[in-house]
Amino acid sequence: MGEYTTILYEIGGPDNSVCTISLNRPEHRNAINRELAEELLDAFHRVREEKGVKVVLFTGEGKSFCAGGDLTVLPSFDHYTVMDWMGKTGYGIIQAMVENEKVIVGKIRGHCIAGGLELALACDLLCASERTKFGVTEITMGILPGWGGTVRLARCLPIFRGREILLTGRKDYTASEIYEMGLLTRVYPDEELDQKVDEIIATLCANPADSLRMGKAVLNYSFQGLPWDAAMAIEREAIAWLFHSEHVTNLRAMALKAIEAMKEKGDEA
Repeated sequence: MGEYTTILYEIGGPDNSVCTISLNRPEHRNAINRELAEELLDAFHRVREEKGVKVVLFTGEGKSFCAGGDLTVLPSFDHYTVMDWMGKTGYGIIQAMVENEKVIVGKIRGHCIAGGLELALACDLLCASERTKFGVTEITMGILPGWGGTVRLARCLPIFRGREILLTGRKDYTASEIYEMGLLTRVYPDEELDQKVDEIIATLCANPADSLRMGKAVLNYSFQGLPWDAAMAIEREAIAWLFHSEHVTNLRAMALKAIEAMKEKGDEA
């Protein structure tokens, strides 16, 4: 897809190392319909091929991040098509984010409800405005979050917190409440959110792309509950690989030159 109608896709930032992907249905609080889901899946696959991009800024246009699924989609589901929506479309988007080699920073304001929270849970860092409202409401309609939300709430939070969010179906949790539960990275006043997120992204972009990618991958493997020895082995392999990366090779060469220079000065003394 060269052009999108329900999302925005733009590359910029320091040395064009930031790709901004924005949900762009502000008149519907960026609710997820079929077109938006398809475009989002395409965008997160596309950004993996952007060689110069280190960080993805994931946000929403207008006053909300995402209010969840568009209710106009529900009547189109039956037993089979709802499985495709959950098991193919939704799973595909979440995996395209989680397995993405870029660091995904979610900038959240307004509403982050139901499917919107599920998208947020797939980000690597989450920064929210203090006015943002959070929750998953599916249980009030007799269903459950189906894009990984039920599982990720259990793994991202202490289980009693996750149960409360899921089973109450509330949609009015404040950013401060969710942060205290352990979910968000940072909470900022609304007027400071853009600047603070830009600062975080600048810090990330100053780091080598290879180590960012490997760091994200090793943390993800640990998050999946691998045995300790297996996770440690993956960490060691990642470090060994990084020692052959261009950045570390250059650092080693510089270090060797510095050592030789010190030795020469010592001989001269």
